[in-house]
Amino acid sequence: MTPSEAADGPVRRFSVGNLQVDLETLPWAHSFGAALVVGCGSRDDPHGLEGTAHMAEHLNILTGQDACAPGLPVLAVTEIDRTVFRTTGDPDDSGVSIQHLTDIAGGRRGNVTPDVFEGERHAVLLETRRMDHQPLLRLGPLIAAAAADEPGLDSIARTTARSISAITPADVTRLVRHSYPGARSQLFVAGPPSLTGVVEDLLARHEESRAATAHLAGFPAATAHPPGSPSFVPGGHQARRATAPAVRGLSDLVAVTLLRPRTPSTALGALLHARGPIVGLGTGEGLRPLGRTTIAGRTQQVDVVVWRAGDITALLERALPSIVADWYLLTEEPRARLENAATLAGRRDQAGGPSARVRAAAEQYTFPDRPQGTPRAALWKITEGVPDCLGAYPLPLSDELERRVK
Repeated sequence: MTPSEAADGPVRRFSVGNLQVDLETLPWAHSFGAALVVGCGSRDDPHGLEGTAHMAEHLNILTGQDACAPGLPVLAVTEIDRTVFRTTGDPDDSGVSIQHLTDIAGGRRGNVTPDVFEGERHAVLLETRRMDHQPLLRLGPLIAAAAADEPGLDSIARTTARSISAITPADVTRLVRHSYPGARSQLFVAGPPSLTGVVEDLLARHEESRAATAHLAGFPAATAHPPGSPSFVPGGHQARRATAPAVRGLSDLVAVTLLRPRTPSTALGALLHARGPIVGLGTGEGLRPLGRTTIAGRTQQVDVVVWRAGDITALLERALPSIVADWYLLTEEPRARLENAATLAGRRDQAGGPSARVRAAAEQYTFPDRPQGTPRAALWKITEGVPDCLGAYPLPLSDELERRVK
């Protein structure tokens, strides 16, 4: 979903305060799709209350001034620097659904009963305990945070059952009040031409109520924490944070990280591709990775591949410097494969319905921010969940290569 060259006509752009809106008109559409990206995520959790942004996501889905129209569920996910809400359905019901999303962006909430709050707390606890039973899910963010220049990439892994149990409704109120209206939000909408009037009307109302809603109805009023309880720090990612706890029990592992800009780059993505030069080092000898993940922040993302230590460690120590030195030449085959996949995915999204278009737009959206650091690979040894850097290797970029990477 781009501002000018969409296949079915231009994308109209609106701006109301910190809320930016892209509206794509599809004359053939019989449904609509909407996706809201809010610049508040797990890195904004106050210290000791990790999981607050996740709780806010759950409660925002369930409540609103008009609740949610029947048959129009809102799906959401909390990431490190953002929370993404998506919905789709009949255009006749689009007003209520898009109103729900603009209410979320403005920090306007409906009533939350104690039973609803506790029910969602248990839902978040279940998701968190999945990380406890699969410690590699915590290790990936820990390694990524060690590899990155941007702070907070381990913020999701900081969430524990204890921190979630300490969260109160007032804590969620504080986070939403400070971080939702104050953050930049991007709303993507796609559907038939009738949506234009709906969106314009809702944005006019959003502007009128923006200054008028200084507090959130339904949540208990924000009150000071009792002595000895964790204090709320708005914009927690800007505050000094304690080091994330090590993932005990995970030893004798080795990992390679690739630090790169969050903006898509097929060439850089090919370096740690399953058929790329680094993973391919051990594949022929049966030394396959235990797992791989990508941890994305606001301006940077880190690809992480983990193996059991042993023969692969010496192999990586010998080969990684030369692979990085010639990284662009060595990634031609996987890069071509990734470019093919990206082209096919782009065509699918462009040919798909409104829901596919707004989902792809939300996934590709990056907040305007100053890039940090330069791309680099690194080799890590993990002992008792603590990553120790064995070597870091900046990726050489000439002006031509930098242009091609972008």
